[in-house]
Amino acid sequence: MIQFSLVKTLLAACLSMTAIAGNAQPSDQPAAAAASPPSGDAELILPTGKFDGDDILLELKSQGKYRLSGGAVEKPEQGNWTLEKMGRHTLLKLTANAGRPGAWLFGVRTKDVLQAVDKSNLKVLDRPLDIKADAGILSRRK
Repeated sequence: MIQFSLVKTLLAACLSMTAIAGNAQPSDQPAAAAASPPSGDAELILPTGKFDGDDILLELKSQGKYRLSGGAVEKPEQGNWTLEKMGRHTLLKLTANAGRPGAWLFGVRTKDVLQAVDKSNLKVLDRPLDIKADAGILSRRK
């Protein structure tokens, strides 16, 4: 009888916590728009916003547009961004509208952290991030 009471109590507590989480009040901060690539892969979603670090400012805009500026780029550029899956890694690819051959490539570590990568060396994404030693780290601006 005590076991049944304990199970009922735990179940009631879990349901209460779910209800509380479902009724959470929105914060006063606007939510970032989420964008996904045209491929329709539901796993590949990255909220739009601004990222900076290593003298680079990247602004991911809705509808797959971006703007890249800062001292690490020769001149500000604009273009299209897409997400692609390579093995277990999600990659952010920036393709300039004109002028720059090739594309910028970033590994998506989290929705708030990107790391510049070379497509032939994605194993850097398999190890923990070393913010002091790793180059090309961009963090979402709050």
